[in-house]
Amino acid sequence: MSILIDKSKNPHYSNFIMITGFPSPAQGYEQKGIDFNNILIKHPSATVVMRIESSSYIGMGIYNGDILVIDRAKKINSNSLVVYESEGRFVLGRVYSIKKTLEDTIITGAITHVIHTVKEV
Repeated sequence: MSILIDKSKNPHYSNFIMITGFPSPAQGYEQKGIDFNNILIKHPSATVVMRIESSSYIGMGIYNGDILVIDRAKKINSNSLVVYESEGRFVLGRVYSIKKTLEDTIITGAITHVIHTVKEV
């Protein structure tokens, strides 16, 4: 397949440009780029991030240096992994395992994602 296009009206081009070949079968099926904000953040005005500086949460799959995405607007249930305040510090845990009564506990929000950097060995 060949198409000739007349470019004589523009002096910077030769008079004709030839386009040859067939269109790609994948044309029109290109994927959009990955938007991490769209994937990780459902409530932008109520989302915060926190970097972990502790090795206490390895049993939860959260390591020193990981970044938590915390959604303060997400509905929380008893099995939610949350960040809450205890004795002036932020602590991670499931709602059902919080030692104090829930009335005395300030829950910052639900942890929705953990961003983990793979370390070189």
